[in-house]
Amino acid sequence: MVFRLLVLFIGLGMIGQLHAQPLDTLYARLRGLPIDSLEARERAATDPRAQMAAISRLTGLYAFVGRTEDCMKAAMRGLELAETTKNDTLLAPANFGIGVAFTRLSDVNGALRHFNIAFEGYQQIGDSMRMSLTCKETAIVYQQVGDIDGTLRYMRKAQAYGLGQGFYGRSMSILARCHMDRGDLDSALYYARLADVVKVPGTDPYGYAAYKLTMAAVHAARGENDVAEPYYKRALAVADSAGTLDALVNGSAGYAKLLIDQGRAGEALAWARKGFAATDEVRQPSLMIRSTKALSDAFAANGMTDSALVYSKLAHAWRDSLTALQNRSQLQNQLFTQELKDREEAKAREEAREERSRNIQFGIIALIVITLGIFLLIFSRTAVVGAKAIKNLSLIALLLFFEFINLLVHPFLGELTHHSPLLLLLCMAAIAGLLIPLHHRMEKLITNMLVSKNNRVRLEAARRTIEELEGAGKSD
Repeated sequence: MVFRLLVLFIGLGMIGQLHAQPLDTLYARLRGLPIDSLEARERAATDPRAQMAAISRLTGLYAFVGRTEDCMKAAMRGLELAETTKNDTLLAPANFGIGVAFTRLSDVNGALRHFNIAFEGYQQIGDSMRMSLTCKETAIVYQQVGDIDGTLRYMRKAQAYGLGQGFYGRSMSILARCHMDRGDLDSALYYARLADVVKVPGTDPYGYAAYKLTMAAVHAARGENDVAEPYYKRALAVADSAGTLDALVNGSAGYAKLLIDQGRAGEALAWARKGFAATDEVRQPSLMIRSTKALSDAFAANGMTDSALVYSKLAHAWRDSLTALQNRSQLQNQLFTQELKDREEAKAREEAREERSRNIQFGIIALIVITLGIFLLIFSRTAVVGAKAIKNLSLIALLLFFEFINLLVHPFLGELTHHSPLLLLLCMAAIAGLLIPLHHRMEKLITNMLVSKNNRVRLEAARRTIEELEGAGKSD
């Protein structure tokens, strides 16, 4: 019997541990899964933490592959899940996802607002790694708008909280780009070397290619083309075999420029063509601009001016397309912002309704207590209460009853009067005008009842006193 109880206790403990798994453990289990697998995991999840982990991964992946609308929808699902479950530990990753979506929409204010909310949430639960990650993502927002000082400020905060292994290389790469943009090429090289953490492609070919391209770009900016070239070749080989197209396009454009500077126009044209061909599958305006510009420069370097002019015009056309896409992104941004605003307003209305309900309950309790007190005073056989005490009690009851009526009818009056202060004041005055005469009548009735009762009590007390005195006289 004891053995069975022990087994049952251990089993229940294991079940509790399964349901109480930290988010970091759940994130780790989902790392490397493709989008369709993550979507299936989200649908099948019954535990809110497991569902949030899948949603968080999906939000990041959707943002990475350019599926902005799906990124926004996933972020909204995460926020809805956190608010529905009322789990504080889920609110931080939910707001982090909203910040990622706003970053994708290039909405600086929206991204910073929700990253700050996420940071405060992680701070409350003491999750320093997620605090660091949030600072890193905030730094990327500043980097997108060209604020290098803001980027470095938040990257220093991220470093102070400790950079996690999963985003250390990305963080160092950001620092390398910042220093390269400032012209501090020695510091750029220092951080580029720190960013080069993925030594073999393995399960992270994108990270390998991205970090090699950072090294290549820094060395090329330093004029060290012979050092930069091997990094370009390694990155492009992995990007080509693994199908990481953005790395292939960007790397091909950078390598083509390096080859043109070295006078190797034929090789530059071959790589520029390869990068341009890779854009057929992505068709992202920013990548198209970079690839067509590189191809135009390569044709010009080879003396093929007509082709150079064609691709130069194509680059301008893609710039126009990028402007149109940015306008569409602004429209999506407005819709996303409005949806969030609607959710916040609905949440505020629900909180106000719950608060009003609590106040009504407190009002009912107070009225019951005072009413019972008055009735106890009325029907008590011994208590003697003066008219002044009754007047004070009845005044308190009147105020409580007026507030109780106000809580009940205020929402309906607000809709009826469209929340006009003047009309609301007139309605409240009308209610008070009805209650005050009623109060006076009730006060008079209760006072008369208490006066009659007080007289009876006093007469009874006087009678007992006389009887006691007469009894004492006879005994003498």
